[in-house]
Amino acid sequence: MSRVLASTDDTQPVKRFAAPASVKAEPWLLQRGRWLLTALILITCATLVMTVALFVSAIPDTVPITDAGSVTVTIRQAGALHQVSTSAETIAELLSEQNIVAPAGSLLSHPASERLRDGMVLSITPARDVEIVDGGKRQSVSTALENPLEILRQADIAVSGADKIWVNGALADYAALPGWTVPARQIRIRRALRLTVVDDGEAATIMSNAETVGAALSAAGIKLYQADEVSPPLDSALSDSLTVSIKRAVPVELLVDGVVIEARSQAASVADALAELNAPLFALDYVRPPGETAVSENMRIEIVRVTEEVVTVSETIPHDNRVQPDAELNLDQSAVVQAGRDGRRELQSRVHYENGLEVSREQVESTVVEAPVNRIVAYGTKVVPLGTVNTPAGPRQYWRRLCMYTTSYNPSSNGGNLNTATGVPLAKGVIASKPNIISYHTRVFVPNYGDGVILDTGGGPSGTDYWVDLGYGENEGFKPWRAYSWVYHLMPPPEKIVYRLPGWTPNSNWPGNCG
Repeated sequence: MSRVLASTDDTQPVKRFAAPASVKAEPWLLQRGRWLLTALILITCATLVMTVALFVSAIPDTVPITDAGSVTVTIRQAGALHQVSTSAETIAELLSEQNIVAPAGSLLSHPASERLRDGMVLSITPARDVEIVDGGKRQSVSTALENPLEILRQADIAVSGADKIWVNGALADYAALPGWTVPARQIRIRRALRLTVVDDGEAATIMSNAETVGAALSAAGIKLYQADEVSPPLDSALSDSLTVSIKRAVPVELLVDGVVIEARSQAASVADALAELNAPLFALDYVRPPGETAVSENMRIEIVRVTEEVVTVSETIPHDNRVQPDAELNLDQSAVVQAGRDGRRELQSRVHYENGLEVSREQVESTVVEAPVNRIVAYGTKVVPLGTVNTPAGPRQYWRRLCMYTTSYNPSSNGGNLNTATGVPLAKGVIASKPNIISYHTRVFVPNYGDGVILDTGGGPSGTDYWVDLGYGENEGFKPWRAYSWVYHLMPPPEKIVYRLPGWTPNSNWPGNCG
């Protein structure tokens, strides 16, 4: 339905017109949305106003006004506290009102322009003298600051973690300086200096705040050995851009008195190394390798301890056993002419020891303390008949009888050889023996064989010299012999006689015996 709009000027004719389509058809829902948006904006603005009002009301009034129009302030000065009531508005006005003049360099706990508040505590810290020693430079500053780092900054002195700092005589950690709570009275700074270290030809740069060369090298983790050479000396004071030279000693092993000592040496030769290591040689001692040998790394040097002593030992001198002929003593008999006795001598020898072990012994003197006495035995050379033996030719006298192992031989067993040692052809009656038992041309009688003459010799069986070989000619009734038998030496004796016979021992492997 269309609405009619009337002009306020009723003198004008009424004009009628049709509303636009949008106006004509404006729905009630759109109008309601506009009303809600307007209401939301109004509510938001009201909330903002209330929030600002609450925030402002929460901020305390900088100068609460008492009923009397004043505030109460506590002033701390020179360790004393006193309260004042004042109508002053700022700290500066309060100090002027109280006729308080802060000494030069004093520190106020609050800025002078700050407004007073009821219950405020105002501290006035007077300045004091603080001594600062920076390297070799000493100065005194007047300050109310207490923290050492703040004092240094106020004095325009920069420090770093490489510097060493003492506060009131105590070494301080640089990282702990910001939280230092004890008022500083003295601050000492030792600056880190740049050093060039030439270690066996290899150069390196280090920063150090140590006092001496030795302390600087130790702090830098540079290990030194006693024999190393350091220039300048370890107790020298540090200076900036100082060059420290290290000449390393070479490692060596010293073997002495059974102990291995690991050491280091600057010496050029083995002899110089011993002197450097205080390892002297005594008397006959010597060193391996020789003293003139050049020292090399990880060389083993051995000191050989040499000692000598003269020792005396007693030694037995054995007596000799001697024999001598005795014409008054019957053949094959013996008699002790003189009993034997051992002698004694003393030998002095120089014994050479190396590291406690004997390596040589040299005789220097021999003294016969008691001479030996020889044993003398006489053997008989007097030949006399011992008895008779029955032979095919009748009883015969004999001057010696020996039990001998008896064998036999003939030309056939002798390889057809008829020759004998004396040149007599082999035949029955020719007997072989060993000349050291029975001399050639000795007449003998062997039972069951008969008479014979020693005209031949031979090797005989092993194990004894007491052996005869009974000879047979061809077709002379050869009989094999393998047994012991008596051999009678018949009178008269030959010109050559074996007076001393070796000892006789039967061989058990041979059958029979002489009975």
